[in-house]
Amino acid sequence: MLTRLAVAASLLASVVVAHPAAAQYRVRSGWSQPSPPTDPSITPYFGYMNLGHYVDGPLGTSATGGEAALVGAQVMLPLTPFFALVGNAAHANSNMVFFEPTGGGPTLGNSGVWMFDGDLQLSSPFRGSGGHWIDPFIQLGAGAMRYSTQNTLGDESATNFAFNVGLGLDYSITRNVGLQILGKDYIGHWNITPQFPFQSGDRYTNNYAISAGLSLGLAR
Repeated sequence: MLTRLAVAASLLASVVVAHPAAAQYRVRSGWSQPSPPTDPSITPYFGYMNLGHYVDGPLGTSATGGEAALVGAQVMLPLTPFFALVGNAAHANSNMVFFEPTGGGPTLGNSGVWMFDGDLQLSSPFRGSGGHWIDPFIQLGAGAMRYSTQNTLGDESATNFAFNVGLGLDYSITRNVGLQILGKDYIGHWNITPQFPFQSGDRYTNNYAISAGLSLGLAR
């Protein structure tokens, strides 16, 4: 009899101990997290970018940066579940292409751009299937774009002010790991002499980027 009671007590104790551990696992796994993630995070990402229009030539000719691979990282500091500060750095590199009025043309050289910006992120988090947090957001910000071109005519570079606007989605896989998809337009200009953008006669460009990255929470 005593043996049976001891066995029953040990089984009950194991269930009581295992239950908090399982609950803790569910909270850490992300799908049972009671509120949207508000931990600082870093998100390395890769993607695609279409660099903007650079130079207008005679008879309707022009030069553009063309398509480029994109790599970068952003750091996010949430202030509330709905508002965050974001810092971003990225680089893209592609061929510089000459366009004729009839369409297409030869490659002129290489074109690259560094982007540095600070943004405000406005979010609207909600629970999805399985309890995972899904967070659609928009980003609005400003910073600098440093263009550089290398071709047979010489090398040129310029650093200019640029605005940006982005639309994206964060998906929390666990408490500290998530997936981010982001589309962004960097609205800048390519002038050898730096100046404030959108002055009279200024030539500005739209540089479209789409990327996917892994968000890594920095909470302990």
